Amino acid sequence: MRFPFHKMHGCGNDFLILDYMGGEAPKFYPSEVAYLCDRHYGLGADGLVVLKESSTAHAGWYFYNSDGSTAAMCGNAARCAIRYLIDKHYPEEVPVSLETEMGIIKGRRIDMGNQVEITLFPSAIKSFQYDQKIVTAGENSFDIYSLNTGVPHAVIEVKDIDTYPILDVGRRLLKHPVFGEEGTNVTFFQRYVGQKIKTTTFERGVEHETFACGTGVAAAAIIYSELYMQPFPIEVETPGGTLKVDVSPVSKMLLLQGPAEYVYSIELDAIPRNFEKRHLLSDRK
Repeated sequence: MRFPFHKMHGCGNDFLILDYMGGEAPKFYPSEVAYLCDRHYGLGADGLVVLKESSTAHAGWYFYNSDGSTAAMCGNAARCAIRYLIDKHYPEEVPVSLETEMGIIKGRRIDMGNQVEITLFPSAIKSFQYDQKIVTAGENSFDIYSLNTGVPHAVIEVKDIDTYPILDVGRRLLKHPVFGEEGTNVTFFQRYVGQKIKTTTFERGVEHETFACGTGVAAAAIIYSELYMQPFPIEVETPGGTLKVDVSPVSKMLLLQGPAEYVYSIELDAIPRNFEKRHLLSDRK
């Protein structure tokens, strides 16, 4: 059996796309996904998307984080999947719909370029729901805003994101007991003047900071808008590029816009099941 992969990225948040629109889509063991996403032994990616047929949308998917766990939604992966579906299967359809675990989202290409816009939620937004709490980890306490933009995020405002200890704080909070057994993504943001912020996310399932996180970008933009009474659209700078979060004035849908680009295509003959992820000695400290 051959596996034809297409690697894509949205602002450096990269994914392997596997197209099974014409057949029965396989499910993968966590060790197989970990192998494929490993940047030293496999192809390398933040996640794996398996596209499949759907009875309620243009396509459905199985979405895997790089550690083999699954997630209900991923904003950048959805934008990459929508662009792929438009290019390969539905060039005349506007919008193209994708069935996810959180519901059906829709997307479109903008000006036939690499920009793709998706709805992050399957229904209109009446009001944004979030909780504010103080969370203590070790000797430090953090003022956190918790909300779900398809997956859970703990959002923290910082004064200087470039010098903030992202990895240390992210590791402490990712699986903090206050967020339950499944844990949370941890998103940091710094406000600029007006409708612009800078963010980065320590992602659950990747267990590290990523170049961009679509649901994290949306979470940070929502909290920024709520705290500082800033109107949408909000421009969000990430380590990998710029995304835009908006609310449609007509449908009231939450929108995420940004690039979705191809990297390469490759075929594999086999995927090992006994892969064990290795760690550098310094990673264990």
